[in-house]
Amino acid sequence: DYLRLLFARAGTPYCPDHDLPLQSQTVSQMVDAVLAMPEGTRLMLLAPVARERKGEFAELFAQLQAQGYVRFRIGSEVFEVDQLPKLKKTEKHNIDVVIDRIRVRGESDPAARDQLRQRLAESFEAALGLADGRALVVDLDAPTAPTDHAGSPTGAEHYFNARFACPVCSYSIAELEPRLFSFNSPMGACPSCDGIGTMEFFDPARVVAFPSLSLASGAIKGWDRRNAYYFAMLESLAKHYRFDIDTAFEDLPEATRRAVLHGSGDEEIKFSYVMESGASQGKKITRKHPFEGVLPNMARRYRETDSTVVREDLARYRSTQPCPDCAGTRLRREARHVKVGEGAQARAIFEVSHSTLRECLMYFQSLRISGAKGEIAAKVVREIGLRLKFLNDVGLNYLSLDRSAETLSGGESQRIRLASQIGSGL
Repeated sequence: DYLRLLFARAGTPYCPDHDLPLQSQTVSQMVDAVLAMPEGTRLMLLAPVARERKGEFAELFAQLQAQGYVRFRIGSEVFEVDQLPKLKKTEKHNIDVVIDRIRVRGESDPAARDQLRQRLAESFEAALGLADGRALVVDLDAPTAPTDHAGSPTGAEHYFNARFACPVCSYSIAELEPRLFSFNSPMGACPSCDGIGTMEFFDPARVVAFPSLSLASGAIKGWDRRNAYYFAMLESLAKHYRFDIDTAFEDLPEATRRAVLHGSGDEEIKFSYVMESGASQGKKITRKHPFEGVLPNMARRYRETDSTVVREDLARYRSTQPCPDCAGTRLRREARHVKVGEGAQARAIFEVSHSTLRECLMYFQSLRISGAKGEIAAKVVREIGLRLKFLNDVGLNYLSLDRSAETLSGGESQRIRLASQIGSGL
C-alpha cells in the first residue's frame, strides 16, 4: 500500500515510446493537435468530470445544466439532459460533459480554419475548467467506434491534460492514483492478461506431438486420415502449396509448417469437401477462402465451445507463458511507465518489486526526491524503509516484493507475519 501511494503521489509519468517525462500541454498545443487530424474528421470534445466514482450525481447534472450543458456521456453512451438515466449510487460511473462537436477544416479554407481554432480554444478552456485540467477529444469516424444511446458512433478517445504530456507525441494519462499501481484493480491490471501476468496459448510443441510423422500419419492428432473433414483441408492446403502430405512434418519447409499451424493469412485456398450428411450427402463441394490454421482453429473452438469434454480435450495442448504485453509485470502500460527517483535512480514500481528486499532497502535509503514531490514522499519513504528493515532483520533479505505467497515456506511466512507485527507496533 505504501509503495503504491509513493508512486501515485511522487511518481513521474514517462512516455512509453520516447522515454521522456510528461510535460504540461497548453491550450494552443491542444488545438494544434486537433487541427493536425485529417480534414473532415468529426470530433466530440468532452470534459471528464467523474472517473470511477460512485453516486447518483443528480446534483452535478443539475449544476452543469444550470451552466448551459445539455449533453452528457455516461460510460460509452451519450444522453440528452432529458434522457439521463437514474444512476445507481452503489456503482462506479464515468461521466463526461459534451462541450462541443466539430469537423476538422483543411488549410484550403483559412478563414474557416481560423474560426475553428478560436472555437476550439474556447471549448478546451471550458473543458479544462470543468474537469480540473483534463479534456477528451473523441474521433467519431474511428472504424471501431462504439455507439451511443441513440445508435451514433462515440469513437476513439484522445486524452489531453493541461498538467503533463509527452512533448514529442502528446501521450498523456489521467491523474495518478494508488489503484493504477495495483494489478488487483481494473484501473491498474494489464488488460491483456487481466493482471495475472501469464497467458495460456496453444503450444506448437504440444500440438505437433509427433514431428517425425507426416500430417497424413498423425503428426497433429485429429488432423490425420481418420478425421475426413480436417484431413481434406490439409490435402487442399498441400495441393495449393505443393508439398507432400506424406512427408515428415519436421522435414517440411518452414513457410509450409507456418501456414499449417498459423494459417494462410489473406491468401485464399481452394478447398474441396465431401458432404457427410443431409440431402447432399456424398456430394463434393468446392469453396475458396483463407486457411484458418491449426492453432487459431483450436483457440477458436476452445473459446466458443460449451462442452466441458471438448474444452478439457483441447486444454491438453495449451501451455503458459509470461504475458507478451506486460512481460509478466501484471500492470497496464501506463503504470509501468511511471517512475520514482531522478536520473539513474529512476525506477518503475515493477522494477522495485522485482528487486530483493536487501536491494530495495539500499534503494530507499539512498533515494532522493527533490521539490514538492520530495516533501510529499518523505514520510512514505520513511515508512517503506522501516518495513523493509524489519523484513531484512528477520533474515528475508533474499526474497523479492513480488514473490508469490504460495511459493513461500512455512518459516518464511511466519517471519513475514512477525515483521508485519513489529512494523505495526504490536
